[in-house]
Amino acid sequence: MRSWLTAHGQACERAIKRLISQPVGTALSVLVIGIAIALPLGLYALFTNVTAAAGRVNTDPNINVYLALNASEAEARDIEKRLRAMPGVQSVRFVSREAALAQMKQVANLADLLASLEYNPLPHALSIQPRSSDPESLAALRKDFSALPKVEYVVMDFEWAQKLKRFASFAERMVLLLGLVLALAVVFVTGNTIRLQILTQKDEIEVSQLIGATKRFVRRPFMYFGAIQGLLAGLVALAAVMGFIAWAGGEVQALTASYGAEFGLRSPSLETGLVVALSAGLLGWLGAFISVWIYLHTAEKS
Repeated sequence: MRSWLTAHGQACERAIKRLISQPVGTALSVLVIGIAIALPLGLYALFTNVTAAAGRVNTDPNINVYLALNASEAEARDIEKRLRAMPGVQSVRFVSREAALAQMKQVANLADLLASLEYNPLPHALSIQPRSSDPESLAALRKDFSALPKVEYVVMDFEWAQKLKRFASFAERMVLLLGLVLALAVVFVTGNTIRLQILTQKDEIEVSQLIGATKRFVRRPFMYFGAIQGLLAGLVALAAVMGFIAWAGGEVQALTASYGAEFGLRSPSLETGLVVALSAGLLGWLGAFISVWIYLHTAEKS
């Protein structure tokens, strides 16, 4: 056990020395791999933030019926009764035009504007909670509501939220696909870097094999080299994504606050950071393993 740990410790030390001895090449390789990892990580962070925003939106079916401006309150109350009698309606809430105007005046950005109006431009409205969220049932209700007298518009308030959720689901698949493609790119870049390392140390490898070095002994330093390089690239990707979120988060929060909402971008969690760093190290290790295996397999045949 002690000899095994010593062998791995020496291999890791040799890999670190090689990284340090070529600072420019190491920095460029780490930067290229880090950018490749940062792209899917940034999209994943964007996806999680969009999902969090969509989760705060009420997606329960809700239908708003807006009456014509010339509809009186008595006519609106009559339509309310007819709506309550429909079998597909669970509840109905009447919002008079006066109550709607008073509510809008409570918004600071609209109070001055509404105060200058000579008459109330808002119609009577009815907010309906349907019994079923089935698309066919909702479409039938919309048709029935539109056929009522004095009904001007019928709006399904939840439709845009459902579209947002469908977009988030599509984005999740695209992020996964892009992550797989760029993972292959990381393996390729690491393998190419290791191949160049092997070529510069070809004579040293051949001599060590002549005096009895095993394939494992030859592989270890290169695999540690690839793993450490991948780990550093993962940390660079995390730093880049977190830096961007910190830079853009303030502007996003200010933008949402101007619309009366509170929402800020969230950086990747500690668990996500650990997974990204370890996965990057594993991809570097895999790229090094493949590159060394190809070299040793080719050398045996020649």
